[in-house]
Amino acid sequence: MEKFINSPFKFLDPYGRNDAEIFFGRDEEIKQLYQHIHKNRLVLVYGTSGTGKTSIVQCGLMNRMEDTDWTPFFVRRGENINDSLWKTIEQAITVQEPEVNVANALQGRTNVNTIRPQAATSGFREKIYATLKEINLRYLRPVYLIFDQFEELLIMGSEREKATFISIVDRILSSSDLQFCNLLFIMREEFFAGLSEFEKEIPDFCDRRLRIEPMNPKNVEDVIMRSCRKFNITLEQGNENAKQIINVLTEKNTVSLPYLQIYLDQLWRTVYLNTGFKVVSVGNEYPEININSDIIKNFGRMNDVLNRFIKERITVIQDVLQSEFPDIPPDFVSNALDGFVTPEGTKRPLAYLRINNGIWFTGQVAPYLQNRSGQLMIRCLAELEKNKILRTDGQTYELAHDVLAGLIDNRRTEDQRKAGFTDQQIRSRFNGFKESTSEYLTRKELESYRPYIEQLNLSKEILDFYNVSLATREKEEQDLIDKERKEALETAAREKKLSDLKQRQKKMRWGWVAGGFLLISSTALYFYSETLKKEFNRNESLVYMGYEMKNLQPLEAINLFDPIKEKVFGADTVKVNDKLLEYMQTQSIQSLFSEFNDTLQNPILNLNHIDMSVDGKYLVMVNDGEESGNKMHRYVVMDGKGTRIDTFFNISYAYFTNKPGILLLCNTVPTAAPTEKGSRKKPQRYSAEAQFPQEFTLYDCQLKSERTINLGPKRFLHGAEDVVAGGAYTAFDSYRVRFTAGGNLVIPFIEMNDDGDFTDRVQVRSQQNEEIAVLPSQYTITSAPDHKKFITLYSSPAYINYLDLYDEKGQLLKRTEGVTFADFTEDGDMVWGADNVISLLQGQQVHRFESNNYYTYAYGSSAKNRLIAKTSQGTELINMENNARQMFNETLLATNFDKNAFITLKRDNWAEHHHFAENIPWWQPEWISYSSTNTDTLWRRDLEGKLVAGPFFHKDGFETIQYNKAADELLILTKKNKLLVLNKDLRVKTGLMLTANDRYGMSENGTVLYYVRDQYLSVFKNNLDSLNVFSARKSWLLLKKPPLHMEISRQRRKDLGLRFK
Repeated sequence: MEKFINSPFKFLDPYGRNDAEIFFGRDEEIKQLYQHIHKNRLVLVYGTSGTGKTSIVQCGLMNRMEDTDWTPFFVRRGENINDSLWKTIEQAITVQEPEVNVANALQGRTNVNTIRPQAATSGFREKIYATLKEINLRYLRPVYLIFDQFEELLIMGSEREKATFISIVDRILSSSDLQFCNLLFIMREEFFAGLSEFEKEIPDFCDRRLRIEPMNPKNVEDVIMRSCRKFNITLEQGNENAKQIINVLTEKNTVSLPYLQIYLDQLWRTVYLNTGFKVVSVGNEYPEININSDIIKNFGRMNDVLNRFIKERITVIQDVLQSEFPDIPPDFVSNALDGFVTPEGTKRPLAYLRINNGIWFTGQVAPYLQNRSGQLMIRCLAELEKNKILRTDGQTYELAHDVLAGLIDNRRTEDQRKAGFTDQQIRSRFNGFKESTSEYLTRKELESYRPYIEQLNLSKEILDFYNVSLATREKEEQDLIDKERKEALETAAREKKLSDLKQRQKKMRWGWVAGGFLLISSTALYFYSETLKKEFNRNESLVYMGYEMKNLQPLEAINLFDPIKEKVFGADTVKVNDKLLEYMQTQSIQSLFSEFNDTLQNPILNLNHIDMSVDGKYLVMVNDGEESGNKMHRYVVMDGKGTRIDTFFNISYAYFTNKPGILLLCNTVPTAAPTEKGSRKKPQRYSAEAQFPQEFTLYDCQLKSERTINLGPKRFLHGAEDVVAGGAYTAFDSYRVRFTAGGNLVIPFIEMNDDGDFTDRVQVRSQQNEEIAVLPSQYTITSAPDHKKFITLYSSPAYINYLDLYDEKGQLLKRTEGVTFADFTEDGDMVWGADNVISLLQGQQVHRFESNNYYTYAYGSSAKNRLIAKTSQGTELINMENNARQMFNETLLATNFDKNAFITLKRDNWAEHHHFAENIPWWQPEWISYSSTNTDTLWRRDLEGKLVAGPFFHKDGFETIQYNKAADELLILTKKNKLLVLNKDLRVKTGLMLTANDRYGMSENGTVLYYVRDQYLSVFKNNLDSLNVFSARKSWLLLKKPPLHMEISRQRRKDLGLRFK
């Protein structure tokens, strides 16, 4: 049997002392840290999650230091950081061994099986100081206390725990007899603000710090290449494959190292398991693994890899446990993992003991993990550890990395999130009760919280508060019942001899007594009762939003926000705004603003499965439930009112041509498709499964007429990858079939010869369907703006690039050699370039523009006398009259010479250094983020180079950006699925919410906007200037008018369960 070999990658485990040979890319940081700890007694190492802070210490610093230079102790908070510190150093003097095992110390391993809370007394602290001195005397070397994941104290520590620890640190730093002791703190920078308490007592606590920056792409590429060499992995395209992986992993211009480790680990496992005969050469520990571009492409995006991993692991572990413990719930593993994540989405370490072959969690844990079979918990935790989801140091279990905490948080069910909301609410109410600003929980709150109480990790005090509230309300209800019963008996027994006068006198007498009493007490109780009333209405609003509102119709629910807003105050107004935006971002509400909506059989996952005509009057899409882009589909055609006007079956792909209302439908003939014989010369841009249509149909949506064109034997249209809507190509530069101004067809195609080799060509057909020209073309076909000319670019067998200019009949007008790119100016002149030269053809005269920069593309306007070029350094603006140049260290995104403008993009930490909000009056504050994170930024300049709009950036970062020339607008999808339309001033005109993998677009004339969210199609007029579902201010305004506004009476509010005092 073949031996199974584990993945060589670390996955989410930090690198340790023995991993020096495979720890790459952090030499400079290790050097800086080494210098820091030799100059300072307290050093703070911080950075964002996933930058490898712990590995730099455990592996990098450990191998830089000699054992004789220090005695390090690696401390994690556990249940209490002070007790953990004591037990860690106590081991060094209680375990009889000649030397402290440094590697074990760094990994937090001890022989102590339990940590019992110690009183935060001066005696306890003195024991710590005495033990540190004893360690120093025993080993005669400096002591280093290394506190990893120090943010755990800031997140979960009590005020008493923090105060005790601060006093310990202060004493160590200030006491003359503890100068041998040094402190190293490792923490996430997101929690840096929590150190303010430390700085109050220790003013220089944060002065000596080292920020671990995310690795830049060059270093990540080096890590990938060196790791592959070390682990016997061959990247068939070398550095290009490494860059391909980096592109998959890059978010906001950085690569998360945990993502890199997960990706490489999962990629290796997948390739290893799919490799038939595994060769392990002499001297190598690992088999030969080959990875190429297709494997990386098919492996998917990072989100796919992460979600696939966590879903598969949970399913596998659930199946294993189910076979041994048949009675466990079907979601046992998922719920168990939820106990290791805080409501904020960070990991929660859980301390434990092994007792009688079982597991006992020693601190407060979710009730779901309590009272379980000891054998079940041992097996569950062991499986989670084996699958690298949990890890343990012998005293605590915790998630292997914060990355996993985020994944589990994203998988939380509605009930789990409501449990988290309940946890926050009941703690807030308890604090208010302690401070005498609120009463016991109301009956409605008790009923809302009841289903989730057993899932929460609440202290005894809070549980007592809940139970006393419950008992109080039950007693009040019973007292009311008793009172009503008593009054009924008294009424029945009361003599009816009293006259109406006596009854009135009695009522008046008691009225005066009650009135006198109220007059005396009202002044004293007024403010208190008003406070209670205000607090009741606040709690009623928050509970209603959190629990009952979800059961209403969305339109009715959203119209309850106005009365709710009036009842909340302070920080709770943020919760109301957030909840309002949550509703605004639902499909039910967004769709109310659309021209029409439709429900498809399945979500549209592929770009080539939906397209819109250039005039926005027609839409075509797949509606058969198939998800693959390489199968035959049923395409549905709709008009601008949502009416389905036709359906086509067995279509490979479809798109609208440049002629309004003319749809191209590709019919694949299976027997004529390219065969394996030609696969060796198959264009590399195509996947192995790509289909190549041999004929196509032109369908006139208005006349409902069809015209079918067969390319002939061994001729095929390009694959779907090259013609997708919203792909990398423009309306004038693509592999798409298009019409010339005179009505001829320009048809890019590939031709297979008798040897099975493929050649790219372009065909010109007349309106009478006659072939009038077949021309060489190796790349995309570019048409002039008026469609009267087009150009092709191809390489000769001698590797010379030829650029050919043709009229619309396919007649050669000009041929140029040595060209690397070409296009037309906006007024139809041909512009091309090679290396550091751009050339422009005006009539018969060629103008040349040279530079020291390397040009990659150019756009221009002869009428405006301007060229705008992409260079290796950024964007260059060229004045063709005087050859004046301006350089911008930004990427050219779009040009619009008619609007006298061009737009650039820069991926940079711009926001940290430029506080432009104070200087640009119209800037929208809601988009400002001053955090020190990398930011994608947009600028708009005129043809003189003057900034006319922007900068614009978004805290989420940009996933995709499309420019619509006709509307002069940008369509942006952020990395968190927010779809934004930016006007010419780079201000948000429209904001809509999508979900992962949704499809969207805008008609070429800029009048229509559409998206498919999950399986719901919505089509909008592109005039929704006030619709921004991410702006609370605009959303409140929208509530006052159609289509959102509806009147809800006070009685109707009561009927819906919303009752105020």
